[in-house]
Amino acid sequence: MGRQRIVLRSYEESFEPGKVKVISELIDDLDELGDSFTYKLYTSEIQRCLSAGLLLAAVSVSTSLLELFVRDLSVAQRILLRHGGDMKLKGRVERELEEDRQAGFHTMLEALQPTVTTSEDTASLREFYNQTRIPLAHALVRRLVSPHNQVGDEIDDLLGFSHRSLEDRFEDGAIDEVRFVVQIIKKYRPWLLRRYRTAGG
Repeated sequence: MGRQRIVLRSYEESFEPGKVKVISELIDDLDELGDSFTYKLYTSEIQRCLSAGLLLAAVSVSTSLLELFVRDLSVAQRILLRHGGDMKLKGRVERELEEDRQAGFHTMLEALQPTVTTSEDTASLREFYNQTRIPLAHALVRRLVSPHNQVGDEIDDLLGFSHRSLEDRFEDGAIDEVRFVVQIIKKYRPWLLRRYRTAGG
């Protein structure tokens, strides 16, 4: 007996009209962000996930894209501060940053504030990383669906933990999380592009 084939439905078939409209807008916004090969690889993957209604996958790839973008901001800032803005050194500085074990996401955020990012956005990015990126990357499902406190633990003990809760969590929140990533990149992308234009002439 053969394995049952999974047929994916499009997001237009899977969600109500309001959510379909938001997803369509996100797919269009992602087109604007894929202006380099590396970004295009991520943005096109997120678009495909959204188009198929695969919200967990869309968030997962979006968190990686956000981390890539924050690293790119950090590389450009380090070049500006230490190398006079010579963006031809991008490859070398990028490798240095990737190999620097002290240069984690939170460290990069601190360095970007306040010359690149606002304190409000830095706080939002830190919260997003702690509450979404880390639990998702390490499959910490309880942290994704339950408040990390004694009350949350007692509710889990009383009602029982259900993996349906994880599905509900992404059904309800995934679009907002992808939108957050898109908005952050759209907001700070002009700063990054200016670094390249200045270096070019």
